[in-house]
Amino acid sequence: MIKLAVRYLRQSLASPTGFLLITTGSGYAFAYLYLVVMGRVLGPEAFGILGALFAIFYIACLVGQALREAIATNVAEVRARAGEVAAVGTYIKLGIRLGLLCLLPSLAFILAARPVAAFFHLSSSLPVIVLAFSLFTALALDVVLGFQQGFQRFRDLGLTGYLTSQGLKLLFGVAFVLVGWDLTGAVGALLASTTVATLLGLALVRKQVLKGVRSTESYHPRLGPILLPTLILALFLSMPASVDVMLVTHFFGGKEAGLYNSVATVGKVVIFLPMAVSFILLPRVTESHALGGDTRNTLLQSLGIAFALSGTVTLISWGFPDLIVRLFFGRAYLEAVYLVSWYATAMLLFSLNVVLVHYSLAIRDFRLLLLADLVTLAEVVAISLFHQSLSQVVWILFWGNFSVLVVGFPYLALRRPKHQLQSRGIG
Repeated sequence: MIKLAVRYLRQSLASPTGFLLITTGSGYAFAYLYLVVMGRVLGPEAFGILGALFAIFYIACLVGQALREAIATNVAEVRARAGEVAAVGTYIKLGIRLGLLCLLPSLAFILAARPVAAFFHLSSSLPVIVLAFSLFTALALDVVLGFQQGFQRFRDLGLTGYLTSQGLKLLFGVAFVLVGWDLTGAVGALLASTTVATLLGLALVRKQVLKGVRSTESYHPRLGPILLPTLILALFLSMPASVDVMLVTHFFGGKEAGLYNSVATVGKVVIFLPMAVSFILLPRVTESHALGGDTRNTLLQSLGIAFALSGTVTLISWGFPDLIVRLFFGRAYLEAVYLVSWYATAMLLFSLNVVLVHYSLAIRDFRLLLLADLVTLAEVVAISLFHQSLSQVVWILFWGNFSVLVVGFPYLALRRPKHQLQSRGIG
């Protein structure tokens, strides 16, 4: 059995997609450990505030992830139609413009540092200012990762975006808090880790990018068609384990916010485990769809893998919620046990929806994305109006994700490729 496991591990590491799956899982484990360790050393109240600040960073990462996937989609499409050199030239033009746009959220948060600190009951605005700089480095990192994903450089993607970025976040977080920087140190780890990862990512792709600089062959994509699906996707991805944490911190505050953040941290495991499935699905479905292929089998296989991974964690959450809270957060968070299983179930539904919306983005059908955004906005309104208890917030997330899945799965699974409809005289 041990020999078989070692052989399987070697085969997985030899395959670019297998390497990405392993490094993605490892990276999200580091990200999870960062939150767990911070929760233990900071205590429920400070951890509640960190949860709200981290939620802002997480939303920036989601915008960056959506931006990355929009870049990857465009690059993969150009590569399929016009070749690699044209795709590199297209990326360079995109990267410069998008890199400048990444400065805007940082500047906005620097200017709004005091009001943001007051909103989350912070006595100092320094953590918010450090957070503001980390928003730029996180978004810049995703511009680089978009190149790696679009060209299916999955080894570089796994090394840069997950092992380096997430691993250093944990190491820097522990080091900065131990030297006495507390909340500011925990936030500073986000800035330091994304800065190092961005520099590494640029170093890994520099040769391929330099070839594109010397070439005059490229497409001239408009930013609007790229940014619009990016923002649509980011809005949907932002609700669980981020916007809900911010709303709970504002409406509940204190210890309850820390308890809810611990539950959301468990939920992140359910979300993160199958995320690599969507990363691999996006460029491959985009290229196949651009060439007129039927991609529905890829969708079904991706959903099956996501369900197996997230479903396993959800079953464990139902079987051992008390053990999970004790093991990762300690006795101070035991009051959150009753929320763990249902929050994990809501995140299971969300993880399946993530696969659906990425597939929707890859085939350029934005109707499901728009529906998912409307449901997300409805969840924000519902939580703002109905927040008598933490369990009420969890149920809002559950029914929102259930509704998107019930509509989205049959719509995409039964949808025929455009070229098949045209061959039958339809459209």
